[in-house]
Amino acid sequence: MIKIRIRKNLFYPMMLLIFTFIRGIDYILLINKSEFNGTVLLTILMFLGEFIFGLIFYLWNLHFLSKEVNRSFMGIKLKLIQGKSEISHPDKNIKIYFLIFMASFFDFTLFLLDTYFLPRLYYNRISISLTVRLRSILTLCSALLCYFLLRFPILKHQLFSLLIIFICLLSVIGSEFYFRYSSLIFYALIFTFVIYFLNSCLDIVEKYLLEYNYINPFKIIMLEGIIGLLLITLYSIINGINPFNEIKTNDTVLLVIFLLIYFASGAGRNIYRIITNKLFSPMTRTLTDSILDPISIILYYKYNNDFIYKREVNFYFIINLVISFIIVICGCIYNEILVIFCCQLDENTHSQVAHRASILEKDYELSSGGSNASDNQSIKSDESNESNEEKD
Repeated sequence: MIKIRIRKNLFYPMMLLIFTFIRGIDYILLINKSEFNGTVLLTILMFLGEFIFGLIFYLWNLHFLSKEVNRSFMGIKLKLIQGKSEISHPDKNIKIYFLIFMASFFDFTLFLLDTYFLPRLYYNRISISLTVRLRSILTLCSALLCYFLLRFPILKHQLFSLLIIFICLLSVIGSEFYFRYSSLIFYALIFTFVIYFLNSCLDIVEKYLLEYNYINPFKIIMLEGIIGLLLITLYSIINGINPFNEIKTNDTVLLVIFLLIYFASGAGRNIYRIITNKLFSPMTRTLTDSILDPISIILYYKYNNDFIYKREVNFYFIINLVISFIIVICGCIYNEILVIFCCQLDENTHSQVAHRASILEKDYELSSGGSNASDNQSIKSDESNESNEEKD
């Protein structure tokens, strides 16, 4: 038996989901409407959005702090992000800024691989949705890094879901070798693993900075944007890349519209990504990406002619679509949005622990109430005996 458990503060993961969906649709249309085989322009737009929107929200946050201390800002208690005036950081500043630089470097590397190198590698040669279908690597890496680095426990239902996700990952890789074997698949697998591993490292570093050093999340995004812009500018100069000459299209106006949407949706996604990571965990943030994968697979199939390979096209597409749904369900089980009431998989979930705590609290109130009543009764009986003795 499976039940849905909705927890509080889901507004922020939902906003992250919406911005991720908009950027994903825009990316698919950008590929479809232009001669697109990888560009550093998308990386520039991503970091530029991080810097501008991070700066805006950071200044807005400081404005709130200067007026009223005890208010919350975007679901985060302001006392947790005020900085030196309220809480001293456990780590030294040099370590904190080094970690922010590493987070920026992870973001720069994974985004450059995903939007520049991989498209050039698989353009019209391997499945364009392969990185989407291998997103379970991100889930597995995030779970392991949370367990070993942040000491997050892996409970029984979470271990069960991770096992199913791992089997699904092997099935996706197996289907790719069977239906569309190419020597490029090995390189694509390596690139994809590196991308998702760096993505997990980014989430873990940001979670550490947010939880253990109480750094303002908008300050982190702003600094990551600045460092990322410096890195991508240096990379472009060294390699002689002109990002504005890398995308060719017959409709310049449409291209500009797509790029502006990509810029705005990417900035919104990064703002809500770090807030979701702060309020929840890297695993919840990962779910907001993977939950859209079935839709992305359908769109790639319909608009980008993906899975068009030999006669097994329908079977090839259906297998991967079903696997993506199973991965999403397992991600919901891990994050306790879906709770399985079987084989004691519900035993340590948040809803069941809260339910048991409420039962114990009621039992305690009843027992304490009963003992108080009996004490009051004994006191009354003693008083009546004393009054009878005085009368005698």
